[in-house]
Amino acid sequence: MRISKDLGQIFLKNKKYLERIVSLLEIEGEDVLEIGAGRGELTQYLVSRVKSLICVEIDSRLVQILKEKFSSCSSLKIICGDILKLNLESLGKRLVVVGNIPFQISSPLLFYLVKYRKFIKKVFLTFQKEFAQKLVALPKSKNYSFLSCYIQYYAQVKILLTIPCKNFSPPPKVDSCLVKIDFFNNPPYKVKDEKFLFQLIKEAFSQRRKKLINALDKYKSDLIFLLEKLKIDKDIRVDVLSLEKYCQIANFLKQVSLNSDI
Repeated sequence: MRISKDLGQIFLKNKKYLERIVSLLEIEGEDVLEIGAGRGELTQYLVSRVKSLICVEIDSRLVQILKEKFSSCSSLKIICGDILKLNLESLGKRLVVVGNIPFQISSPLLFYLVKYRKFIKKVFLTFQKEFAQKLVALPKSKNYSFLSCYIQYYAQVKILLTIPCKNFSPPPKVDSCLVKIDFFNNPPYKVKDEKFLFQLIKEAFSQRRKKLINALDKYKSDLIFLLEKLKIDKDIRVDVLSLEKYCQIANFLKQVSLNSDI
C-alpha cells in the first residue's frame, strides 16, 4: 500500500519500541481511544489489555486492513474519520487516549484534547521531539513558548520515551517522543478569563526576546505598576516569566479593564 504524504503517515515498525511504549501506557482495564491506528502496529498490543478500544483512522484503506485483521475482536470499534471532527462526548465514556500521530496535526490535536478534557482520563501520544520539548519547557529555556504555557495550565506533561527516527517507516527527519498528558482535576492556577490569558501570552511570545512591558506595550503603565507590586524586575523578558505570573498579570489587567468600564 502506498504511503499518503498528504496525511503525514509514518508507521512505527520496531517491535522493541512498540513493546516499550505499551509498558508505559496506563491502560489495563480502561476504555481506550487510539488515534491513527494505521495498520494496527500498536493496536495488536492494546486489544488484550483494555476493557474496550476505539480506533480512529482517517485513511479508508487502512480501516479495511484493521477490520480484516481484528475481525474477531468484539471489544474493538473502528471509526473511519478525522479525529479532529469527532465529538468525544458522544462516545459516552471517559477515555485514555493513545496513538502515534501525524506530526502535522500536533497543534490542532492539542487544542482538541483540551476542549474535550472532561471526557479524557490521560493521554499518551508520540509527537515530534521538538514539539514535545515545547510542551514540557520551563521559563528561561529556548523551547519555552505559548504552547508550554497553554498545555501546562491544564495538565501535567511528561516526556516518557524518545524514539529515534530510524524506527519508523518511512523514517521522518526527526526523532519522536512519547508524551504523557495528565489533565488537572483542580488546576493550580485560576484566571477570570482564560481566553484573555492565552491572547495575552500569545501576544507576548510573538516578541519573545523583548521585555514584557514592550511586548505588551498597550498595557505598559499597568504592567509597570503590577511588576513593582509583585517585586518583579520591570525589564523582565517574555520568555523568563512563569505561567503563574502570567496568570496574575491576566487577572490584574482584566480587573483594570472591568473597573474602567464601570
